Amino acid sequence: MEGRKQIVLTGHSTGGALAALTALWLLSQPSPPSFRLLCITFGSPLLGNQTLSSSISRSRLAHKFCHVVSIHDLVPRRSSEQFWPFGTYLFCSDNGGVCLDNAASVRGMLHWTGTPNIEEHQRYGHYVSSLSHQFLISRSFRGGNISDNSYQAGVALALESLGISNDVPSGVSAKECIETSTRIGRAPILRSSELAIELGNVLPSRLEIQWYKESCDASPKQLGYYDTFKLYSNQREMRVNLSRAKLAKFWDRVFEMVEKNELPFDFHLGKKWVYASQFYQLLAEPLDIAYFCKYIYSRAKGHYMENGNRPKRYVVIDKWWKGRGEPNKETRARTRYASTTQDTCFWAKLEEAKDYLDEMRSESSDAQRRYLLWEKIVAFESYADTLVTMKEASVDVLVKKSSYSVWVENLREFKFKMGNGIEMAVDESDAMET
Repeated sequence: MEGRKQIVLTGHSTGGALAALTALWLLSQPSPPSFRLLCITFGSPLLGNQTLSSSISRSRLAHKFCHVVSIHDLVPRRSSEQFWPFGTYLFCSDNGGVCLDNAASVRGMLHWTGTPNIEEHQRYGHYVSSLSHQFLISRSFRGGNISDNSYQAGVALALESLGISNDVPSGVSAKECIETSTRIGRAPILRSSELAIELGNVLPSRLEIQWYKESCDASPKQLGYYDTFKLYSNQREMRVNLSRAKLAKFWDRVFEMVEKNELPFDFHLGKKWVYASQFYQLLAEPLDIAYFCKYIYSRAKGHYMENGNRPKRYVVIDKWWKGRGEPNKETRARTRYASTTQDTCFWAKLEEAKDYLDEMRSESSDAQRRYLLWEKIVAFESYADTLVTMKEASVDVLVKKSSYSVWVENLREFKFKMGNGIEMAVDESDAMET
């Protein structure tokens, strides 16, 4: 599998079930496969219960499975009495085929369509050939009568493709399955379109925060964006806070809809949403950290990065950004500082480092505790230096009175005051451990 761009797993009957289980095994590994994976089964019995079906749908993996089923095949039908489908089902007959991806509709089609026939289980070679031929014909189709109601015409054509009459009970049931699946399938697309409009409606809130940051960067107070919002509660900060809350509400709703599978399965792969969410995070998360430190933080609750205090929306955005699927490109070194600090948790890490240094300065800890604190301080110092050197930090990090600049000065004074005391404390701690 190494070096492959795509792998297709396929099988017939129980071999199809094995192919699906193998695909699920590959997709459930701690590290996702580097290749694209597609599983195609023919006449496969169903696997698992409704919980497994729902879980695969929620994990957004259902589109990786395509199950080809004859409407007369007895094997898939029998298994549907106990098990639930997942993925896309291509129901086929001598007249054509119909795709459904709603689990309940697929189950209904398996129950109501066709006359069970065990011989059909061996005819999938025929269906592959005939469906391919019919597809090529449909690609060149340019004429025909079109009903005024294109939706009803589409449903009628779907029934015709399966060789089912709309006048018999099984045809009525099949029609209901197709209409239900179509309605459910269209809903995520419509919701996605509605969200795009709502994204435009919250744009003024994002621009309000962006303007606030630019004004703070240019302010003679030299406090910067983060510290100004944290220290002041004027009308300007109140307006920005309302914009912050409005944006948070919008994005929380987006991610809730994603989690409930109310949006297209590939919604999180759309560049528009990946970049919009990342831009929002770069602007808003520093304000969320400032708000948390000002109004919520306590020793019992812990820091922003601890105990689940960080909002879930930012964890999701991080995953979207890391999994955006773009190839790693060599980028030139920055010639000027970033417009927004690229690590949106920088200020939260700084708040922790401030506490570490305050505890070191109080000299209330034992030698081993001081050794651990100093390790964390040095680690943050190195991380921040790299961020600044690579110009991945914004100018508001480096202004004279920012929390970071003050921390750097306090650390320098502490090192000067302690002289070799820190190294001696480290040596003593090593000796105690030995």
